[in-house]
Amino acid sequence: MHVHMDFIGGMAGDMFCAAMLDAFPELTEPLQQQLASLAFFDSYQIATRPMTQKDICGKRFLVMKKNAVFDDKNHIVFTPQTSSAPSLSRHANGTDHHHYSFAEIDQRIQQVSDPQIRQGVSDIYRRLVQAESEVHGIPVDQIHLHEVGADDALIDIISAVFLVLRSGARSWSFSPLPWGNGTVHCAHGDLPVPAPATVKLLKSFRWSHDDETGERVTPTGAAILSWLAENQSVRPIGSLYRDGYGCGKRQFTRLANILRICAFTADQPAVQDELQDQVMIIQFDIDDMSGEALAIAQQKLREIPEVIELSASCLSGKKQRLLFRTELLCVPEKVQDICQQIFLLTTTLGVRYWLSSRFKLPRQASEVEYQHQQWPVKIATRPDGSFTAKLEADAWQQVQHNYAVSAELKYHVETLAVNRKSNRGTD
Repeated sequence: MHVHMDFIGGMAGDMFCAAMLDAFPELTEPLQQQLASLAFFDSYQIATRPMTQKDICGKRFLVMKKNAVFDDKNHIVFTPQTSSAPSLSRHANGTDHHHYSFAEIDQRIQQVSDPQIRQGVSDIYRRLVQAESEVHGIPVDQIHLHEVGADDALIDIISAVFLVLRSGARSWSFSPLPWGNGTVHCAHGDLPVPAPATVKLLKSFRWSHDDETGERVTPTGAAILSWLAENQSVRPIGSLYRDGYGCGKRQFTRLANILRICAFTADQPAVQDELQDQVMIIQFDIDDMSGEALAIAQQKLREIPEVIELSASCLSGKKQRLLFRTELLCVPEKVQDICQQIFLLTTTLGVRYWLSSRFKLPRQASEVEYQHQQWPVKIATRPDGSFTAKLEADAWQQVQHNYAVSAELKYHVETLAVNRKSNRGTD
């Protein structure tokens, strides 16, 4: 299943949970049971309530303590840790809150019995705390959190991970995020919008301006998105079959303060998770290098370990000049380093890049013996369970025969590899 998210009003942990529960109401009771199993949840409850934003009906996700709704979103306290024991501080409103370190919060995360949910929560929380640590120059082990603020965020995040995993979503896509403007008040002063931690977490996301003021994406919401982006898809896939609307508390002048979730079913049988991944596509055009110089540059780019594939084509460019378009596939984490090498090795003044999802067949490198020699082959498994084999090109190039002889050798090697893989023969 694929899920697309429209950030009409913005993104926060409670808005995400509300939208998911609106789309998947059958998960409400299982979520209640999951949270009830946590020791720290004893004094808390969750509820979803109907809410209307600009005549659009949706849900609000509420965390309550002793049956009273509280709304403390000042999650992070940026003060150095002076002892391992919880500290106590007084806030401007006269209330006292305990502060807990990330290590102490992690002890609460370990109460989650399901290993997949526990890992997801830990991953999101580490992203959030790491971003706050980088912004404020404080080591992770010195980040402090409000007692109720920490629990509020933790309940949001546990609920979000539970709903993602139990919904069966396998890929996600996102509309541009609303930037907002102004400042947001936190425990120790005002921060610009979006909050610095939010910017750290969402560097690769697209943003837009819509003239509405205030914080539109919270750090908790940003951390959840950063985690979901590991399974990002370029666009919605399949047939739309469910939608859900999560409402925020604030009322905007023009827009509905909602997060919309649309779920799509696959039109074809789903490809196994391990056969899906993401690559970065990098593309640039050259019309002022000699063929020899460009070939050398392309070969050096091919030799970069993180470059998966490189191809080139000849096109007609501006002023009817011939140009060479080069396109690379690379691992997403190295796109900046590879772009730097492109600028160093070629005359191009700019590159284009975008993230792309792909399906791939499982393949296995092997060797088969034929005519008293070992031949390297690559064997692929097709969706129907059949096998195909390819003799590695470097080995085929070393065959010192005419085309007919070398083609026959290639055929026999590949057939032998398939037969052995299928256990249909030994010769």
